[in-house]
Amino acid sequence: MHQISSKALHKVITRQSKNNGSEFTIRSSKSGKDFTYKISRSLYNDKWYTHVYVETNYLSFTKLGHYSGGKIWSKGSIVSTQSALGIAFILEKVESENFELLDKICQVFHLGNCLVCGKVLTDANSIEIGLGPHCRTK
Repeated sequence: MHQISSKALHKVITRQSKNNGSEFTIRSSKSGKDFTYKISRSLYNDKWYTHVYVETNYLSFTKLGHYSGGKIWSKGSIVSTQSALGIAFILEKVESENFELLDKICQVFHLGNCLVCGKVLTDANSIEIGLGPHCRTK
């Protein structure tokens, strides 16, 4: 795993292109507890949706719901599990570009793949920031 700035997550939830699944781990600086998430994006009826999954077993993910307005929603209700509340807080801070706060309270790790398109990263600069050269420019 490679630690990156929380700023890399901004493109994951704002880029208007299909994303089949960015996988990353968030670790609380205070408690040391971590969750691994997978986020995908899709367009439906001219609206972009950010789908959020949490790892329940090694590389096995369960859908929490979709992110909107600082919350994780599933079937019209807010999901209030610890993992859903945690990622909703993180994504709300990413959306509002409060990266300095996030980098103080948590660590973000990627698994060696581009957070936007999922391709394996091969150069040191891309690995360090979690985004490949093509995805950095969009």
